Amino acid sequence: MNKVITESGMSFIADNSFHIEESNLYKGLGKGVRSVEFLRIKDNKLLFIEANRSFPNPNNPDIENMERFQLEIDEVCEKFIHSLNLLFSIEVGVLDSVFESDFILPEKIVLEFVLVIKNHEMKWCKLVQDKLTTNLPKYIIKIWKPIVYVINYENAARWKLIVD
Repeated sequence: MNKVITESGMSFIADNSFHIEESNLYKGLGKGVRSVEFLRIKDNKLLFIEANRSFPNPNNPDIENMERFQLEIDEVCEKFIHSLNLLFSIEVGVLDSVFESDFILPEKIVLEFVLVIKNHEMKWCKLVQDKLTTNLPKYIIKIWKPIVYVINYENAARWKLIVD
């Protein structure tokens, strides 16, 4: 039986994972540090999984919607960056935390920042993905070379990220 993490109304397969958002380390850091829901190792990929029930429509030109859209983009980028920093501060021994026994980083990994939006139209995902990618700091892109994905519930099921 697979381990499961339930977030934003979706049940994620959580084998080889670190539920960073629920870790004592993260909770002990207090305000000012943000986190994705969890990290998962799948093959040679390190997935940073953020889950949302909804997200502003990137095609709605209403000023209030666009402001909310940019705020959501900024928050997701911050969660990815903070989680990356938290993970590697643990890995190099700056912060103490214990990973699950099956969460072992491979020698060489590919970073994937994955935003799963449960109630989102497929045609909007690419626009959100492009905006996230361009809003990540250039140093993150150059140093870590993350691949950014934005998918909806149906694609998460196809990718076998969730229990359908």
